[in-house]
Amino acid sequence: MLKILFVCTGNTCRSPLAEALLKKELVTTSLPFDVEVSSAGLSAMAGAKASEPVRKFFGSDYPGLNKHHSRVLDYDLIDDSDMILVMTADHRRELLARFPRAANKTFLLREFAGLDQDGCDLQDPAGYGPEKYHQVLEDIRACVKKVTLKLKEGSQDENSRGK
Repeated sequence: MLKILFVCTGNTCRSPLAEALLKKELVTTSLPFDVEVSSAGLSAMAGAKASEPVRKFFGSDYPGLNKHHSRVLDYDLIDDSDMILVMTADHRRELLARFPRAANKTFLLREFAGLDQDGCDLQDPAGYGPEKYHQVLEDIRACVKKVTLKLKEGSQDENSRGK
């Protein structure tokens, strides 16, 4: 089993969106191995719901978002994950400063997906209007589709399966 962890700041917007999108994508994608998907936040308030705009705009399409509760990134989550996909370069820097042993499995989501031509950061839409949330959703969706394709093509680390 390949365990993928999405990480953002508060685990109430970008990382839960990425988690929900990948879970939905995996329902219709046949892979030769199981994938477990989760998310956490570097500065999360444990147990917080997905942000209200995320639930309002996307909750009906991705029911898991209405049940989401944030988690704080910790060593157990780091050690239990085979691949960690972060939203920004700052997230990666902070994660690696706090959890250096995650260096070999931590990637910027957009960079890992091969969609880094416009910069690697997936901006936080908090405080912006619906258009920004939809833009971030579409950016994450494009990344998740590419990640799924990479998994299907066998681009995942062979040593990480069966963990």
